[in-house]
Amino acid sequence: MKRHEFLIALILLVLITGILFAVHLFVVSGYPNVYFYYPVWSIYAFNFIVTVLIFGILSWLGRNFPDFVGYAFMATIIFKMAAALIFLLPLIQMDDFSKVPDFISFFAPYFIYLLIEIVLAMKIINPPTRYY
Repeated sequence: MKRHEFLIALILLVLITGILFAVHLFVVSGYPNVYFYYPVWSIYAFNFIVTVLIFGILSWLGRNFPDFVGYAFMATIIFKMAAALIFLLPLIQMDDFSKVPDFISFFAPYFIYLLIEIVLAMKIINPPTRYY
């Protein structure tokens, strides 16, 4: 993947993040009686930063070591799972309130970003063929 394609994908990721953030904030504001441990911005900051790191690593590997992109994708997804566990650890250890709203609030964007990462990884692994 070339640098300009990386920048286009990054701009699209920023736009998607903004749209998802606004929708999520609207949905959460509809539940004023539900306590959320994590603010919406922190969930999206976590997912955005991790996705940009993963995409940057995969893009670099796609340019320099294209045979290892699939393996690196699997390794970065394991890293993302471990980072999510560390991010959610304070919530997991609390016993004061229901954790279900927070887990739904976290994992809905988590899986959307995972889908975005899969699509971007597929574009790196299988670049479009050009017929001249």
